[in-house]
Amino acid sequence: MNTAAATPRASRFRLDHSRPAQVLPARLVAIGLVCLAASAARAQFADDPENPPQFRAFWADAFNAGFKNQTQINSLISRAVAGRYNAIIIEVLAFHDTGANGHGAYWNSAIVPKASDITGGIDPLAQLVSAAHANNLEVHAWIVPFRVCSTWPPPGNSYLAARPHWLMVPQAASGGGPATVGSHYTFDPGSPDVQEYLVSIVRELCTNYAIDGINLDYIRYVQTDAGYPADASYQQSSLARFRRLTGYVGTPPPTGNTSWNNFRRQGIDELVRRLRAEIPAVTSNPRQPLRLTADLIVFGNAPALFTNSDAYNLFQNWRMWMERGWLDAGIPMNYKREHVSTEATWYRNWVVAAIGWRYQRHMFMGQGNYLNTKANSVTQLAYSLNAGCDGAVNYSYYSTADENINGTPENDWTWYTYVSTNLYTQTAPTPTMPWRDPNLATEGTLWGRVIDASTNQPVDGALVQALGFPAVATDANGYYVITLLPAGIEGGLYSVTASNGTCDPVTLNNVPVLRGRLTRQDFALCSPPEPPPFGDLDGDNDVDMDDFEIMVFCMQGPDITYIPGEFCLLGDSDDDFDVDLRDFAALQPNFDP
Repeated sequence: MNTAAATPRASRFRLDHSRPAQVLPARLVAIGLVCLAASAARAQFADDPENPPQFRAFWADAFNAGFKNQTQINSLISRAVAGRYNAIIIEVLAFHDTGANGHGAYWNSAIVPKASDITGGIDPLAQLVSAAHANNLEVHAWIVPFRVCSTWPPPGNSYLAARPHWLMVPQAASGGGPATVGSHYTFDPGSPDVQEYLVSIVRELCTNYAIDGINLDYIRYVQTDAGYPADASYQQSSLARFRRLTGYVGTPPPTGNTSWNNFRRQGIDELVRRLRAEIPAVTSNPRQPLRLTADLIVFGNAPALFTNSDAYNLFQNWRMWMERGWLDAGIPMNYKREHVSTEATWYRNWVVAAIGWRYQRHMFMGQGNYLNTKANSVTQLAYSLNAGCDGAVNYSYYSTADENINGTPENDWTWYTYVSTNLYTQTAPTPTMPWRDPNLATEGTLWGRVIDASTNQPVDGALVQALGFPAVATDANGYYVITLLPAGIEGGLYSVTASNGTCDPVTLNNVPVLRGRLTRQDFALCSPPEPPPFGDLDGDNDVDMDDFEIMVFCMQGPDITYIPGEFCLLGDSDDDFDVDLRDFAALQPNFDP
């Protein structure tokens, strides 16, 4: 994909990815009042103490009945209502091809081929959104970003078939063309082309559908020996970027190299961080503020240190995502069997750990009802909610129970009346997000793009720093995002510097950040120097008496002084092949003795 962009004007900023505004405190107040009014018109943010909020959702996967025709959608909605749920997380993208059931887009996409197992000629996401909202249910679009297909080339997707260099492979297959990571062909998370493609999918979903959020799944590696390029000549692979940015020579091993491990985490981080800004930038969505959530690894027992977790080892640094406010909510996939005492303990330990790593965002506990009896699922759900989780999400809508214990997950539709009778005994609204509410937030977000003005290309690894806060590095598409910037009622003004270690840094003062809002500020580094003022005939970058004397000499006449290649050519302002009074007049405004 073409990642080049028009040269940004460093003197402009954009609020919510839209119009420029002047950097004046009075203007900040006016903008803030408009934002407050617009926010109040969109939603009620205050929680009702008589009916406390609680996120109650289930994941509905793409491989079973759920939303592939109108009858399934009607049943799904009625069961959600019967269970007193208030949100549905629907898998609209499990694979980027159409090779089998559950593969392809479950919406009308201009980017991903549509799934072939949809019946009735419907747009499943559009129909579900309409029906869900009519029943006070949120809809969150669940996507698996990096998993491409099970066979190569990807059936039904000629666009990706022509881009095998976008894939990563295990080290043993490095440079040898497409190869599976685990069982599937998988995107290279650190590739800027891949990141831009995935961002375009999220933009399409948020722009064309009144969804309530985006849910990221498998936002990680599935094995530690991956991350190597399918095509060794591809200069935008994770490995090529790592070498270019760090100076590393050769190929690092799959384990044991801290810098390489951190860089592979960085590729995942970059997509999550970019979406933190791109999603609220879609101002046309009437359901804003949209929630960004991710499904988090919580295998086994909770470690004392997050860096000892399986999530960290598989390059999913979700504790940092929560701490930096990149996610609105984390959803730990805490799938444990309650009847196995060890797993029951692990479940509770992860509930406590996840709450401790929640920081100032929400934590919705994922619970595996497919592994448990209905009674045991209620026990686990009640524990997580009583412990302080902001909600819970069941996996899954279709596989609701294992009443035989260690048997096959059952499609027991009585789960929905059971959970409403035994746990969700009254309806509840979903939690609001005070950090996204201009009435309540104490922080704002600054983002933008850094380009090299001499090439008009994005700068990978440029540092952008708001004064008083740590610098952040741009991704390979040149984007940076700075979250958690303090902002009061009238916002905050920041001095922001962009640098790349090669060109002169660019500092902009009084960059505004509004609470609960998004401000865009682009930078252009390596701008060509300003041309010297007209009349600088001696090349010392000013127009003084020395230049005046040269101009008088050059005005003797073209036959005497106007010689090709000589300095008098610099005094010909109107290109009429002589130096005369018109040219002297052009010099005068720049004259500074």
